[in-house]
Amino acid sequence: MYVHAVSPFICDPVEKLDGLKSDLKNYTDFFFRRVNKFILLSLMGVPRCVHGKNIGTSTAVFLTTENGNLGDTENVLHQIYRENSFPKPFNFINTMSNTASFYVAQSLKSLGRSITVSSRNVSFERGLELAMADFELGVISEALVGGVDEAVFSREYFVKKYDASYHDVKLVEGSSWLYLTPERFGAMGKITDIRTFDERDAAIRWAGEAAGTRTVFAFGILMTPGEKEIWRKKCHEGSEFDYIAEHGYYDTAASFAVSTFIESGDGTSLIHVNRNAQGQYVVLACEKY
Repeated sequence: MYVHAVSPFICDPVEKLDGLKSDLKNYTDFFFRRVNKFILLSLMGVPRCVHGKNIGTSTAVFLTTENGNLGDTENVLHQIYRENSFPKPFNFINTMSNTASFYVAQSLKSLGRSITVSSRNVSFERGLELAMADFELGVISEALVGGVDEAVFSREYFVKKYDASYHDVKLVEGSSWLYLTPERFGAMGKITDIRTFDERDAAIRWAGEAAGTRTVFAFGILMTPGEKEIWRKKCHEGSEFDYIAEHGYYDTAASFAVSTFIESGDGTSLIHVNRNAQGQYVVLACEKY
């Protein structure tokens, strides 16, 4: 799959939506009246990504997210269990995270497939795999694949899930997208492969064979300092893109790492190493031109 446009977008946790709405109007004339933060975040990355592009009406949308619509889900649960009342219809409807991918497709006037993908800690990678399969089958000719998540607001949840200190990581909100086609002409990069491994040694061996002299490595949040050190010793001693330390973290931040590297990163290729909830290693390789 060849990358023809990218849009890495992150921001500090947002409470008031007016700023996002105002910024979004600079890129699109799409009318968005009753939308929530998750939908706005989803829309923030897309117009930037396709700005100036003449995309087709059959463009597929793969919106990947770890948590979906956290804000409205919290509101609905509060209304039910704290206020002992029925949830407000608008809040209740928007707890369906697939609503966001519908809005994205609608803003693009796309009649193609629109899918929301979630897979514990490797949602973006799984979304890319689905798009890759559809390209290989000839089902689609254009696709937008993005990672969208609100900042995690629960310290207890963060520490339990990632076994990491809440204070050691800057939590941000993000919406990073890639515009993909099977055509190389005019491309700025390529998603070369995505592999899943049960064992570390197999993953390291494959990544070492895939790496070149100017390959940059990046690691997901479940890769502990000890894990990273093993990879450095066995697989690479070159450059590393620590996007979490440099820019902050949201749960589909791999999308930000890939889009940022292709847009402005050093080196000619990136290998991103992540782990899922089952302890498997998910390795993504991409190139920039």
